[in-house]
Amino acid sequence: MTELADNNANSYAKFLKSKGKKVFELGGVAWMKYHGALISASAMPVYVDLTCEEAVQMVKESKALFLRYTTGPMTSPTNWWNMICRDYDFNKLSPSTRSKIRRGMHRHEIKQVGPEWLVKKGYECYVKCYSRYKHAMPKSRSEYDSILHGLIGQSLFDIWACTKNKELKGYVVCIVEKSGVFMHTIDITPAGLHDYAAYATIHQLLEYYVNKKKLPVSNGSRSISHETNIQDFLQKLGFEREYSELHAIYRPDVKIVVELLYPFRNIINKFNNFSLFHKMSSVLFQEEIIRNNKNAY
Repeated sequence: MTELADNNANSYAKFLKSKGKKVFELGGVAWMKYHGALISASAMPVYVDLTCEEAVQMVKESKALFLRYTTGPMTSPTNWWNMICRDYDFNKLSPSTRSKIRRGMHRHEIKQVGPEWLVKKGYECYVKCYSRYKHAMPKSRSEYDSILHGLIGQSLFDIWACTKNKELKGYVVCIVEKSGVFMHTIDITPAGLHDYAAYATIHQLLEYYVNKKKLPVSNGSRSISHETNIQDFLQKLGFEREYSELHAIYRPDVKIVVELLYPFRNIINKFNNFSLFHKMSSVLFQEEIIRNNKNAY
């Protein structure tokens, strides 16, 4: 494993390096640390075959808890997937979905804004969005502002704001690479959801990126950390599940803990409100997906 050279880095990897983050290369793929785990640093899904020896060495050198990667895509359904829209046709959506998009577009204004704009107007909206989540807490105002200030002057990011009567009802932060677009953050207030702001905003994004720019749009993989209905919602707007097989290579001591705790995962999940138990539950759920996929073959 080597630290990623600038001339091999994709756009998001270059951004991470510019912020002082370590990005590594293995199998021709850029990798980053996220909550202690190594995952691919790319806007679009990356499928890669790694040998166990390569992965173990990468985990050791990076001091990560584990390396998570996927192989695929698969032609038949699995327990792991990425949500991607490669073809968007408004007229092929259901009559109900088209009606909600029209109402959302009529009631809201959707436009691209800069990070500075969101620093001034976004935090209250962001906090309201977290009222929908059972096991997640919003960042502090200073953390929120710091992240947005880091996006100033970065052409890699597009921010789309949805307002009604000049009040922010939601926004989407996108990572735009040559290979595609990743909807990194989707924050829509409960009031905005009730008023079809999400339908209008996602429709606008897909018209712009998929139909105008000819870029696929991804919402990432299945969540292992919190409950969300966003992917069911996105399927109504033309997103599809792109199935793959999930793999994880654990650090030796982490592997022992996972093996010991796995039989008790349902009990641990009952204490999900506590941060440590929530993290443990997420890793054990990931392990359950991996084992279930293996048992399917």
